[in-house]
Amino acid sequence: MDKDNKNKTSQERLLQKRMVPKRGILYIAFGEAFTKEALYSAESVKKNSPNIPICMMTDMRDLVSISPYVDIIVDIKVNHVRVKVDYISHSPFEETIYLDSDTCIVEDISDMFDMLQKYDICAIYDFARKRKKYSDIIPEYSDIPYGFSEVNGGVFVYKDNKKTKEFFNHWREKFYQYYDLTSGWDQISLRIALWQSNVSLGILPIEYNVRGKDNRAKIDLPHVKADLGEKHMAPRILHMHAAKDDKPGKVKAIHKGKYDIESYEEFYNFCKENHYEF
Repeated sequence: MDKDNKNKTSQERLLQKRMVPKRGILYIAFGEAFTKEALYSAESVKKNSPNIPICMMTDMRDLVSISPYVDIIVDIKVNHVRVKVDYISHSPFEETIYLDSDTCIVEDISDMFDMLQKYDICAIYDFARKRKKYSDIIPEYSDIPYGFSEVNGGVFVYKDNKKTKEFFNHWREKFYQYYDLTSGWDQISLRIALWQSNVSLGILPIEYNVRGKDNRAKIDLPHVKADLGEKHMAPRILHMHAAKDDKPGKVKAIHKGKYDIESYEEFYNFCKENHYEF
């Protein structure tokens, strides 16, 4: 073995020999608790998508090495709890599904890779769109239109190319720039970096990132509502046929040429009363 190759890590030698598969799942977990959680998540992947290799970046190699569910282990140094912003761009795969440790996979998710035929990166909307608390103190965040929602940083699928590398580098820069203002939280810098990025962003439906009930419920707590803003997630367009006598599952009256709404107030109140909660 030549001197240069001897000094490479086992991971670098794998990459050099092109032994790493094209597609895979990446976890970035540290500490015993998060790492144990990530290993259960990895097990759930293998039960539903057994052919997808898994890489775990961690500072707990001894714990991860005994797992039959992790195929590649990469050692990392941990300086803060949002360590993924430092390492997510270093995936060994050409196409990566990144998962937070607190994910439980209940169906085959290999179809997520198919989205990369069109997009550089895909994610799922977060419950937060544009937070008043951070709009008040970070102009770069405030200047982004409300319609450009935050995406949740816990589930991504992305390809390895110049644009995604530039995006992840920019996210890291913004994360550290606003570290003190955000108490080391990564969602604010993520929204800024995506808005300022040249990556093509695809949005996956909620099925790919179904959050906990407690996470959704806290949005209605007074102090959280104050941070988000009074109009946060308030309906903007109600989309339905207004009708007095339509029955579920039956052909709507309007499709039979009938319309029994006789005033704007009647139309408006019907729509307000019949939209679904989200």
